[in-house]
Amino acid sequence: MLHFMSGKEIFDRYQLAALKNGLGSHEFNYGNILYQALRIEGEEKVFQLLELAENTGKRIALAYSALGSEGNGEPNMVVLV
Repeated sequence: MLHFMSGKEIFDRYQLAALKNGLGSHEFNYGNILYQALRIEGEEKVFQLLELAENTGKRIALAYSALGSEGNGEPNMVVLV
């Protein structure tokens, strides 16, 4: 029987991989992107996106809104790529 992981389980898996592989690793960088995505969109949205990404072979990325008037250089959108 297949076990479909929840978004929280997927998030935790990536965070553990980031800790295991350490600073500078692809896993660490992706874990950091996911953490920033949580700050931008909140848990519910990010966990939903992680489930979708897992099922479609995509990854979460950070992006800049074309309408972003803040100009602080920080990403303000979460997208699947």
